[in-house]
Amino acid sequence: MSAATGVKRRTLLAGAGALGAAALVGAPLVRRHSAAAAETAPGPALVQPPEERATDGLLRTSVDARYGTYDLGDKRVTLRSYGGAPVGHSLRLKAGETLRLALTNSLPFDPLAYLCTAVPVPGENAPRGFNVTNMHVHGVHVSPNSPADNMFVMVRPGETQQYVYDIPADHPPGTYFYHAHFHGSVALQVASGMSGALIIEGAVDEIPEIKAAAEVVMMFQTQRFNDAGLCENYDVLAVGDQVYVNGQVRPVVTLRPGQVQRWRMVNAAHQEILHLRLDGHDFTVLCLDGNPLPHTTAMRDIPMVPGNRADVLIKAGQPGLYALSGGDPAGILAYLKVEGAPDDMALYDGALPVPALLKPVADSEVTFGRRLEFDLAGAPPAIKWFINQKPFTCADPWQIPLGAVEEWEVYNHTADAHPFHIHINPFQMLSGGNVAPGTWLDTVELPPFGRIRFRTRFVSYTGTFVLHCHNLIHEDMGMMQAIQVVPPTAKA
Repeated sequence: MSAATGVKRRTLLAGAGALGAAALVGAPLVRRHSAAAAETAPGPALVQPPEERATDGLLRTSVDARYGTYDLGDKRVTLRSYGGAPVGHSLRLKAGETLRLALTNSLPFDPLAYLCTAVPVPGENAPRGFNVTNMHVHGVHVSPNSPADNMFVMVRPGETQQYVYDIPADHPPGTYFYHAHFHGSVALQVASGMSGALIIEGAVDEIPEIKAAAEVVMMFQTQRFNDAGLCENYDVLAVGDQVYVNGQVRPVVTLRPGQVQRWRMVNAAHQEILHLRLDGHDFTVLCLDGNPLPHTTAMRDIPMVPGNRADVLIKAGQPGLYALSGGDPAGILAYLKVEGAPDDMALYDGALPVPALLKPVADSEVTFGRRLEFDLAGAPPAIKWFINQKPFTCADPWQIPLGAVEEWEVYNHTADAHPFHIHINPFQMLSGGNVAPGTWLDTVELPPFGRIRFRTRFVSYTGTFVLHCHNLIHEDMGMMQAIQVVPPTAKA
């Protein structure tokens, strides 16, 4: 375990003890999962989540948030889920099409759900509303207003919320995902498995060599549970490091020598940072966080903080068994098995079509600059997580005029890494974050005591949305800030 990870868990436990103490009283012993101590034998063949596709420009789907009972590795669990499975269906549509999603909350009645407000009042940056939910389409450039990506909707037990996402025709094509996002229950619900892949297709997918490659979805999740197979308290979230792939332990992907596959990888963990490496193979990277690179790029290691996605091509090498590692402490996530008769497919190496949304941000475009500081206050057992010395509230959103182009510096004054994530509009990196300058992302690592710099355009949509730490426990405990994009004639 790295020093940063160790600090993360110590501070996390302290915060959970302070803010969720009532829920932790009498909690059963936690079943510990240690990747370092566990067997590393290959598991069964990787199973793909069921997929739903748009037809005639529309994908109409229903998502049922409910308890599911199933096996995770060698343990029978009962966890909050989408449709009773460890991972939600993969949803696939093209740029320019519409996703209509009906979210039904079939979780049990909880009288505490009716004491929650959609926007937390002071003091409510704490675990709350575990059976209240809503939906976020992570990284997707759509309206933040209802019926689209409104973070402040409450879907209580027994209710259904209708979402409509009109995907722009020039939307970056790549891999996104959807997950629960009601403030106070985000970490617990995502750590129970409430997420699924969202695939948006475009010009990249029509390149012949890429189109010929079979696709594999890999949802990296961190379901957490106690000895009874339940996740009902925040203390459960802090213990263990097992990473599941589509609800499986160390599954196997099989290719013939020379075959090419496209892997759509999603870090849907609630707090685990991954450093992906595939023994004996390079990743040919197409997209990061759904954003096509200007040119395919060979990478040996891909850092993925919670919320990151990567679209890569894999060309199978010589026969053998190759481990896909997530680094320390996650260990081996899956295996690539190369066997059978050779099938020498072309591996695409060339320029990629980049949408106008991802045009480089010139110096002359920048209209404003901001400094953000991620910090904590207090000492165990009363730690609070802040942005610019304040816990989250919607009482003071930053007002930004539509069309603004801003340069931000974000500082981390803590010993924990904080995955920085902003909704609606992606950003172009200038420095930091363990990524190349110029890369477009919507989530990036803010290293311990480090700094990142980026530029972003506030385009297409007015409305209120958020930026936050995608260590979802930190987010639930207040490390989030509201933004209100206003018409350009309004006073900012």
